[in-house]
Amino acid sequence: MKKTSQLRLTFRDVLPYIHLGQCHYNAFLVGDVYSEVEYVEGCIFNGEKWLQHAWNRLDGDEFDLSYQLHFPHLLYCDRKIEVVGTLENLEGLGYSFAPGFAPLVEQRHRLAVRNRC
Repeated sequence: MKKTSQLRLTFRDVLPYIHLGQCHYNAFLVGDVYSEVEYVEGCIFNGEKWLQHAWNRLDGDEFDLSYQLHFPHLLYCDRKIEVVGTLENLEGLGYSFAPGFAPLVEQRHRLAVRNRC
Protein backbone atom coordinates (compact mmCIF):
# COMPACT_ATOMS: atom_id res chain seq x y z
CA MET A 1 0.00 0.00 0.00
CA LYS A 2 1.38 3.40 -0.97
CA LYS A 3 0.52 6.91 0.08
CA THR A 4 -0.44 9.11 -2.84
CA SER A 5 2.71 11.20 -2.29
CA GLN A 6 4.66 8.13 -3.47
CA LEU A 7 2.76 7.88 -6.80
CA ARG A 8 3.17 9.73 -10.10
CA LEU A 9 -0.27 11.40 -9.82
CA THR A 10 -1.28 13.76 -7.00
CA PHE A 11 -5.09 13.28 -7.05
CA ARG A 12 -5.56 16.89 -5.85
CA ASP A 13 -8.62 17.23 -8.12
CA VAL A 14 -10.59 14.61 -6.20
CA LEU A 15 -9.39 15.08 -2.61
CA PRO A 16 -12.29 17.42 -1.65
CA TYR A 17 -14.76 14.74 -2.80
CA ILE A 18 -13.36 11.80 -0.80
CA HIS A 19 -15.93 11.25 1.95
CA LEU A 20 -16.00 9.16 5.09
CA GLY A 21 -18.00 5.93 4.75
CA GLN A 22 -18.09 6.10 0.94
CA CYS A 23 -15.16 3.89 -0.06
CA HIS A 24 -16.88 2.34 -3.10
CA TYR A 25 -17.90 5.74 -4.44
CA ASN A 26 -14.49 7.25 -3.59
CA ALA A 27 -12.61 4.51 -5.46
CA PHE A 28 -15.04 4.77 -8.38
CA LEU A 29 -14.55 8.55 -8.53
CA VAL A 30 -10.76 8.21 -8.65
CA GLY A 31 -11.04 5.61 -11.43
CA ASP A 32 -13.51 7.76 -13.34
CA VAL A 33 -11.42 10.94 -13.19
CA TYR A 34 -8.12 9.13 -13.86
CA SER A 35 -8.80 6.46 -16.49
CA GLU A 36 -5.43 4.74 -15.99
CA VAL A 37 -6.25 4.05 -12.34
CA GLU A 38 -7.76 0.66 -11.53
CA TYR A 39 -10.69 0.12 -9.19
CA VAL A 40 -10.00 -2.55 -6.56
CA GLU A 41 -12.65 -4.18 -4.42
CA GLY A 42 -12.26 -6.77 -1.71
CA CYS A 43 -12.05 -6.99 2.05
CA ILE A 44 -9.90 -5.37 4.73
CA PHE A 45 -9.22 -6.53 8.26
CA ASN A 46 -9.69 -3.62 10.68
CA GLY A 47 -8.20 -5.45 13.65
CA GLU A 48 -11.54 -6.93 14.71
CA LYS A 49 -13.30 -8.22 11.60
CA TRP A 50 -13.19 -8.39 7.81
CA LEU A 51 -15.13 -5.63 6.02
CA GLN A 52 -16.00 -5.03 2.38
CA HIS A 53 -13.91 -2.18 1.04
CA ALA A 54 -12.80 -0.53 -2.21
CA TRP A 55 -9.54 1.22 -3.09
CA ASN A 56 -7.40 1.86 -6.18
CA ARG A 57 -4.25 0.76 -7.99
CA LEU A 58 -1.90 2.68 -10.29
CA ASP A 59 1.01 1.03 -12.09
CA GLY A 60 0.71 -1.99 -9.80
CA ASP A 61 0.83 0.12 -6.62
CA GLU A 62 -2.28 0.05 -4.44
CA PHE A 63 -3.48 3.19 -2.68
CA ASP A 64 -6.51 4.05 -0.59
CA LEU A 65 -7.60 7.69 -0.43
CA SER A 66 -10.52 6.87 1.88
CA TYR A 67 -8.24 5.44 4.56
CA GLN A 68 -5.34 7.80 3.86
CA LEU A 69 -7.59 10.78 4.61
CA HIS A 70 -9.98 9.40 7.23
CA PHE A 71 -8.37 6.33 8.86
CA PRO A 72 -4.59 6.62 8.36
CA HIS A 73 -3.95 4.14 11.20
CA LEU A 74 -5.69 1.44 9.09
CA LEU A 75 -3.95 2.23 5.80
CA TYR A 76 -1.65 -0.79 6.05
CA CYS A 77 -4.19 -3.34 7.33
CA ASP A 78 -4.50 -6.79 5.74
CA ARG A 79 -6.45 -6.83 2.47
CA LYS A 80 -7.91 -9.45 0.15
CA ILE A 81 -8.54 -8.48 -3.47
CA GLU A 82 -11.70 -9.86 -5.06
CA VAL A 83 -12.19 -7.72 -8.20
CA VAL A 84 -9.77 -5.36 -9.97
CA GLY A 85 -9.63 -3.47 -13.25
CA THR A 86 -10.15 -0.14 -14.95
CA LEU A 87 -13.75 1.01 -15.01
CA GLU A 88 -13.87 0.48 -18.77
CA ASN A 89 -12.58 -3.10 -18.50
CA LEU A 90 -14.93 -3.98 -15.64
CA GLU A 91 -17.95 -2.55 -17.45
CA GLY A 92 -16.94 -4.61 -20.49
CA LEU A 93 -17.13 -7.70 -18.28
CA GLY A 94 -20.71 -6.82 -17.28
CA TYR A 95 -20.18 -4.99 -14.00
CA SER A 96 -22.32 -1.91 -13.34
CA PHE A 97 -21.33 1.38 -11.74
CA ALA A 98 -24.84 2.88 -12.01
CA PRO A 99 -26.04 5.01 -9.07
CA GLY A 100 -26.69 2.74 -6.12
CA PHE A 101 -24.59 -0.07 -7.64
CA ALA A 102 -24.08 -3.21 -5.60
CA PRO A 103 -20.49 -3.96 -4.60
CA LEU A 104 -18.71 -5.76 -7.44
CA VAL A 105 -18.09 -8.78 -5.23
CA GLU A 106 -21.87 -9.27 -5.11
CA GLN A 107 -22.23 -8.53 -8.82
CA ARG A 108 -19.55 -11.13 -9.61
CA HIS A 109 -21.73 -13.81 -8.04
CA ARG A 110 -24.76 -12.66 -10.03
CA LEU A 111 -22.76 -12.63 -13.27
CA ALA A 112 -21.49 -16.16 -12.62
CA VAL A 113 -25.01 -17.40 -12.00
CA ARG A 114 -26.32 -15.69 -15.14
CA ASN A 115 -23.48 -17.00 -17.31
CA ARG A 116 -23.84 -20.67 -16.33
CA CYS A 117 -24.55 -23.16 -19.12
